[in-house]
Amino acid sequence: MKVRKKLSLLLAGALMITSLTVLSGCGKSEQSSAPKTDQETLKKKIGVSLLTKEHVFFNKIEEAIKAEAKVKGLDVIIMDGGQDSNKQMSQLQDFITQKVDAIALAPASSSGIEPGIALAKKANIPLFTFDVSAKGDVVSHIATDNKEGGRIAGQYMGEKILNGKGKVAIVTYSEVESCVNREEGFKEAIAKFPGIQIVDVQNSSGSAEKAANVTQDMLLKNPDLDAIFAVGDPFAVGALSAIRAAGKKVKIVGFDGNPEGIAEIKKNDLWIADIAQNPDEIGKAVVDSIKDKLDGKPVDAKKLIAPFIIDASNLK
Repeated sequence: MKVRKKLSLLLAGALMITSLTVLSGCGKSEQSSAPKTDQETLKKKIGVSLLTKEHVFFNKIEEAIKAEAKVKGLDVIIMDGGQDSNKQMSQLQDFITQKVDAIALAPASSSGIEPGIALAKKANIPLFTFDVSAKGDVVSHIATDNKEGGRIAGQYMGEKILNGKGKVAIVTYSEVESCVNREEGFKEAIAKFPGIQIVDVQNSSGSAEKAANVTQDMLLKNPDLDAIFAVGDPFAVGALSAIRAAGKKVKIVGFDGNPEGIAEIKKNDLWIADIAQNPDEIGKAVVDSIKDKLDGKPVDAKKLIAPFIIDASNLK
């Protein structure tokens, strides 16, 4: 009886050791069967502050950034800057606190966000600007070639709309460098037409409503005005409403290529043409430039995307 009992105990111990060995082996096998990929463990994060989400152009850039970030295996946090430098400053500070790997910014003011850029540099976070450039240590700026777009608008207006003669006005956006560049390019092109006079330049401050108000003033001061160049489609919309309210036949050239501009051009009425940007290409280039920087590849300090003219001839 003692021998049998001893054998039973030995057998039970052996079974327990075997069982533990098997369980231990399953645990190791389970852990090694699904290793985390590099993307799962080392996924980089980008913080993005848009100039505004109330403009279809920036909505399209946002969509393009999200799509390209997904392709490149990057996480992205996108915030609405609300055309407010103080708000964007707070967003940059949040991005720095979250220890993002890179920041992309379309600043509300080219100079007002410089302290935020300095904070990013101090935190060793590379910062990129898009659409609107900024003062400070920026890795790269990605945007439409805005000055060239202004030149295209001026040349088109001088040749196709005014036939080298007439009075024009500009509805601008003085706080944003990209819009100032459009204004400058337009003036350069118009200067080649001695018979065309720029009689007024008014600032919309980024508001379609203000654009309507300043256009109303322009029309009162210049009842024989022939045409207006608006440096952005929202301002062209405001200008158009004022022109129609005054019962005038002032022609418009806008800048953006937004749906509202295209719809008006198709009517073959007052809004004659638009300088179109490529927000999809801008958004993609932002993410590609950031990915190259994070991978240690060289990045161009500036990447300009060519604009193009839209009028009734190429809208079907």
